[in-house]
Amino acid sequence: MEPTEDNVRDSIINPFYAVSFADYLFQNQHIETAKEDWVLKNSQLIKEMGSPSWVEQLLVSLSTKQQDTPTYTVICPRNAVSLSTRLQGEHEPIVDSTTWVAANVKLIDELGTEKWLWQLLDVLETGGVAA
Repeated sequence: MEPTEDNVRDSIINPFYAVSFADYLFQNQHIETAKEDWVLKNSQLIKEMGSPSWVEQLLVSLSTKQQDTPTYTVICPRNAVSLSTRLQGEHEPIVDSTTWVAANVKLIDELGTEKWLWQLLDVLETGGVAA
């Protein structure tokens, strides 16, 4: 398969390459927030926190046990989509989290916050191009 611009973007966006997802994310999944609401809330939170901090917190929300804080509840994409089981399981990260965060901060700047968030949700639902 010839790589396309969308495939490359999906690979960069996919947090699977930087962290192993926490097991609880795949148990009893049910949607609590409409995707549109999740994107709007997180777009605002990115503006408030700055994209580097938000992206770091996204990795924390995906790789650690569930936390009961307002920021965690807003950021965790499990509230808006069912995560693909292709992303489940312990594995060795392909890139370190610092590199992944930097690449995605740059991609947020290039794509725009809302488009990046929509693409993130799509990658998490489908498992990405080569998870």
